[in-house]
Amino acid sequence: MAQVLVLGKDWQTRALLRAQLIEEGLDVEAHESAQEASLDLAAKELLPELVVADLASSDDPTAEVELLAAWARHVPVWVIASHTLILNNTLKGRGFQMILFRPVDVGELVEQIKQRVEK
Repeated sequence: MAQVLVLGKDWQTRALLRAQLIEEGLDVEAHESAQEASLDLAAKELLPELVVADLASSDDPTAEVELLAAWARHVPVWVIASHTLILNNTLKGRGFQMILFRPVDVGELVEQIKQRVEK
């Protein structure tokens, strides 16, 4: 079963995406931040097949980007950002497989994730 890691401070968005991915048969871990997830992953010695990180409401997006960029060397990372977030230049060239901007259609995102992990 494909392991997907969903990150994001907005618990409603995180819970919705997690629930829909589980409904599609994927194994999903969800955390509020990359820092929180890194502790959990280290304890489990687990690398997911895909990381989807919503940075639009992050308390410290710069720190999140740094940690996610390190992960991107080992696992595909998709980042969701808002257009108002001044991360556009920070995100480019960091090894992220995909950069999406809010608003994101969750149903469409679920389909894209399914296609990615089924490869």
